[in-house]
Amino acid sequence: MKKKLSRILSAVMCMAVILALSACGGGSGGSGSSDSSDAPSGGDAGVETRTLKLSHHCTEGDSNDILFNKFAELVKEKTNGEIEIDIYANGQLYGQKEALEALKLGTLDMGMSDTALWANYDPACAILDMPYMFKSREHAIKVASSDIIDPIKERLVSSAGIRPILVECLNFRNSFVKDMAIDSYEDFKGLKMRTPEAPMTIAAFEAIGANPIVIPSGEAYTAVQTGVADGLEGHAEYMVLQKFYEVAKNYVQTQHVMTFTALNMSEQVYQSLTDSQKAAFDEAAAEALEYFYDYTNDLFDKMYTELENQGVTITDLDRTPFEEACAPFIQNFVDENGLQEVYDAIQAAAE
Repeated sequence: MKKKLSRILSAVMCMAVILALSACGGGSGGSGSSDSSDAPSGGDAGVETRTLKLSHHCTEGDSNDILFNKFAELVKEKTNGEIEIDIYANGQLYGQKEALEALKLGTLDMGMSDTALWANYDPACAILDMPYMFKSREHAIKVASSDIIDPIKERLVSSAGIRPILVECLNFRNSFVKDMAIDSYEDFKGLKMRTPEAPMTIAAFEAIGANPIVIPSGEAYTAVQTGVADGLEGHAEYMVLQKFYEVAKNYVQTQHVMTFTALNMSEQVYQSLTDSQKAAFDEAAAEALEYFYDYTNDLFDKMYTELENQGVTITDLDRTPFEEACAPFIQNFVDENGLQEVYDAIQAAAE
């Protein structure tokens, strides 16, 4: 009997020791383990972070780059750290055209392009970049910030699987030429003007009798410097940042096309977001655009001042003959693409 009692007491004591060790966390990976490697990653504790890549071709500090960084900051905040966006500037990943193709294939999450390049997937998507479509920057901002362009966005989604998340208005594109005598509609006849691969910009110069030459942006400076082109075109910020004032000194205010850029997203990636994340993206886009327009309100005045400080002459001229020359092309484009309703809404927004 004594032996049996002794065995029972020994068993009880062993069990007590085991329980005590477990309570002190002395086991090898039990429920009391606090190994930090088991903790979820993310900006906030307990939040899994998904990182998206954003590619753009602009320099760091460009107004588009500032916009995208603000957007990324807001997305992280509004998704409580669930989504982070890594930004690759200066074309580190892709140029504009290549970025759109990568978005279409789903091999890139987000990428910037001029809206003019949308036309490579659906010609109707070029309407924002039609010559002499807008009366002022304010008119263009109003249109880009409204639902007027929703049908255009949806056409891009349908045709290419690319979804515009942000559409931002910069400013009018004007003509930077070497010849100081260029100051009227007639003076553009036969002028060799470098343009990007943008159908509407090319059409605008063809309509006024100039000779547009498609040259990649990286070769534009040399093209003007060596006389391959008589000039080039673009908005003032682009002209300053690329130092085109070193090779041309007459910035003629043709105002032929409004510059819009867009932050586009792969539709595959967009549809993988939760409903709350999509809502956060919408909110972030609206707030980032407000920030962008506050930032750019006086930016272009500063750019014009800088051009003048670099010895550039700002030449104003009458837009009327340019508008009249482009009018038949515009109406034909609208008719061919069934865009009369959208076109009328854009024009009505100027009133």
